[in-house]
Amino acid sequence: MRTLTQATATLLSMSLAAPALTESWTPVWMASPQAVWSDTSVFETGLPGSIAGATIRQPLTLGHASVFETGLPGSIAGATIRQPLTLGYAADRLRLVLSNIHGTRPLPIDAVTLARSGGAARVEAPQPVLFGGRPSALIAPGAELVSDPVPYPVEAGDRIAATLRFGPTARAEDFHWDARETSYLIDADLLAPKVLAEIPARLTLSAVLSDRPARQVVIAMGDSITDGNGAPMDAMARWPDYLARALSGQEIAVVNAGISGGRLLSDGMGRSVLARLGQDALAMPGADTLVLLIGTNDIAWPGTPFAPEAPPMQLDRLQAGFLQVAARVHAQGMRLILGTIPPFEGALPDTPMAASYWSPKKDALRREVNDWLRGADFHDGLVDFDRVLGAEDDDARLNRTYDSGDHLHPGAEGNRAMAEAVAPTLLKGPPP
Repeated sequence: MRTLTQATATLLSMSLAAPALTESWTPVWMASPQAVWSDTSVFETGLPGSIAGATIRQPLTLGHASVFETGLPGSIAGATIRQPLTLGYAADRLRLVLSNIHGTRPLPIDAVTLARSGGAARVEAPQPVLFGGRPSALIAPGAELVSDPVPYPVEAGDRIAATLRFGPTARAEDFHWDARETSYLIDADLLAPKVLAEIPARLTLSAVLSDRPARQVVIAMGDSITDGNGAPMDAMARWPDYLARALSGQEIAVVNAGISGGRLLSDGMGRSVLARLGQDALAMPGADTLVLLIGTNDIAWPGTPFAPEAPPMQLDRLQAGFLQVAARVHAQGMRLILGTIPPFEGALPDTPMAASYWSPKKDALRREVNDWLRGADFHDGLVDFDRVLGAEDDDARLNRTYDSGDHLHPGAEGNRAMAEAVAPTLLKGPPP
């Protein structure tokens, strides 16, 4: 009897120490993972070339022309990287999600802390982050790692920072290129460390979860327009940022699953929407609504240095892709809100893409897709970004007020207008 009682007491103490099995978690921040690309890819990674901050720069070949330079990481072995971020929803406890889904070898994490951001690389009130009760972890190739809950009360809009110290054999294979927030390679996990390099990308950190339930959990998915390429750095001025701030008081959580260069049908700077839909939307805890804006790069890339040999996109291929997204989203019991494709005549001036990214035929296809989406009944709502962002005097171009300057990506005011267009659809909620 004594043995049975002792065993019961041991099990009880273990159950009290562990998270409840019925707990649910809400995503309150995310950065969709991308594979760190090679020197034949599209842009600089922005990752440190070494723990001393050096960067290996190599010419980039797009098609037949050397166009960009890329900064590939030489080594993150033993490196400490601090990643400030802004939360879109409140929490009493937080969990971090670390990604090695594109990794080809185990990724060693020696230590992680969570702290309040004090501006730039400075932090306050750091707390250790544990994994199964241990400070270190090894993330298997192709896997994610979810931390233990960390008691850390925060409100929507609070700035925190996750600091990761990588093990001696670590290699950067998972990142998010267009972070729009600056991360820091630092000498040590200190309150005010020495900054060795600034990094405009995310490394390994892919999501933050809150213990606070939400009435709706919205995944905003798309390409560089959603990822915020035209927004100022460190300003939290992407359209999902504005949307999260506007709706958090209504118990609606919004996270950003955009990837710059993303396409509906084909991989490129990241996996296609069809390929990553499960990982980045359907599998997110509590997700019940997907807002999807995609198609610009599917239409624009063929015949450019991004995809010089690709045939022109066809309407029926895009239609099939959108219908497949709808089938999978609805099979998961989620709502699908689609956005029309904004105009982009004159996009990317003074770059090798300027002459081929836009054409009258590409614009005609964009209009066909938008007209089809407006008349379709397979989605649960439509946000007409085309009409929100288009110029009144030339609907093939972005409104000057909303243009970031590259005639492709909205700036901060354009992103604000996009969020204002999305909010009413989400506030209506799902049909009874």
